[in-house]
Amino acid sequence: MCRCGLCLCLCFKKKPEEVFVKPRMGVGPSTTTPKNLILYIHGLSAPSRAVWMTAKAASIPVTIRYLDLFKGEHKTPEFAKINPDTTVPTLQDGDFSLWESRPIMTYIVSRYGKNTRLYPKDLQQRAVCDRLLHYDLGSVYKTISEYMYPQLFQAKPPDTDKEGAMRKTFDYMNRQLQGQKYMCGDDMTIVDISMATNLALVELRNYKLDTWPLLCTWFQRMKSLSYWAECNAGLYEWKSPMLE
Repeated sequence: MCRCGLCLCLCFKKKPEEVFVKPRMGVGPSTTTPKNLILYIHGLSAPSRAVWMTAKAASIPVTIRYLDLFKGEHKTPEFAKINPDTTVPTLQDGDFSLWESRPIMTYIVSRYGKNTRLYPKDLQQRAVCDRLLHYDLGSVYKTISEYMYPQLFQAKPPDTDKEGAMRKTFDYMNRQLQGQKYMCGDDMTIVDISMATNLALVELRNYKLDTWPLLCTWFQRMKSLSYWAECNAGLYEWKSPMLE
């Protein structure tokens, strides 16, 4: 989830009344084929990028709607009817709305994904994914954002304590990759997608990962995905005024 107003200035191509539909919470569509999944994002947000990448990896068609957070498009009454928390990413699946990136990823893969390896059906394998998704939220996303955001958006110098916490996270990730290509084994899962979009933030300050060779190799593997550039363009194209 991204609650901040940090994003590319991207606007709707349609008027809000043409985009927003009041959701009715329920079981959602009965079909197993997505008809019109709408994903609301902004380009800088790692959670948004992760959901978009998951849809690409699972060959699930989604319609992307960019919210210009600088203009407050996520604070409109129309969007609040879809997501009362007014956060991105947000998914609309017919009458069903869902926000928070990790639940969205597990939902779309479980409901519509053809590649079950992304979120395994085997309960023990799935439990491993769930454990690492929780670690991703509580440690990977947390420590990277706490270290990077003050530098990018408040022009503060690097905090050594926060860097130390982030480096411990990198130690853990590097250790997790011992003897395997991906975080949960030799198959890529949504864990890898979520962690990689978070890790990409350090590239804005050219932070080197050479200390963690397995992590570095894994990250390059993730960046070689055919849809990486498209889904992460909002990160690499964004220019912090603090870095000028």
